[in-house]
Amino acid sequence: PEARWPWNPYTPRECQVAMPSQGYMTNYTCMTMDQLIASQDLTRTGDPGKVEFMCKDFVNYPVVCDQDIDPQLGFNPSCNNTFAIQVLSNFRRALSVYNCKEYSRIWGCDNCTAAYHRWLCAATFRKCNLGPDNTTAVLPTCESNFTRTNSKALPDCVTRTCQDVCYDVVRKCPVHLEFRCPPVIDRREYVSSLEWTGPESCNNLERSPCCSGASQLAWSGGLLLLSLMTTLWSSSPF
Repeated sequence: PEARWPWNPYTPRECQVAMPSQGYMTNYTCMTMDQLIASQDLTRTGDPGKVEFMCKDFVNYPVVCDQDIDPQLGFNPSCNNTFAIQVLSNFRRALSVYNCKEYSRIWGCDNCTAAYHRWLCAATFRKCNLGPDNTTAVLPTCESNFTRTNSKALPDCVTRTCQDVCYDVVRKCPVHLEFRCPPVIDRREYVSSLEWTGPESCNNLERSPCCSGASQLAWSGGLLLLSLMTTLWSSSPF
């Protein structure tokens, strides 16, 4: 199985993000950040009486949101600030049973939470693909009634997430949380460093790109090795 938008089957049940039902058609719409904040009556600046936008530190781009309610879930998880807050709260509760320093001498629980928070924002508030002009003057129109297939997971108006956003959680969180990412070669929702062509090629949540030149090749090799080790481990009879 692979991580699917915005669901990661390798994350503990209480920390998972709901995946649209099988065969569920989606209708994505791009909107500016101001439109998103206004549509849910949120705040990015601590305005009294309003709920804080939980991804204000990560999401500063036009988002693309599915407008339909999932018939099986009974609600719409896409761009849903209330839902994302609950998922992050569940993750923190699951993480609280671990002493992160027992699993890593480098990363602590705060690092793990920040990495998961970033991934959750990328999965819930996807970035609108503005095209080569990269302008918000006229936001692109998304394909109507898009249906996910085995070969294409997202409509063209959605910018795929940089793979490092997912693997950053794997690196920084205790292994017993069982958070895993799709194999490097699965590029339906994530852009690996093998595909990376510039800052606009994937959604890195406004961070500087992870890979260029020799460092890109080294990072690609590291991710490929991690993917192969995960595959071998999962197929082992022991």
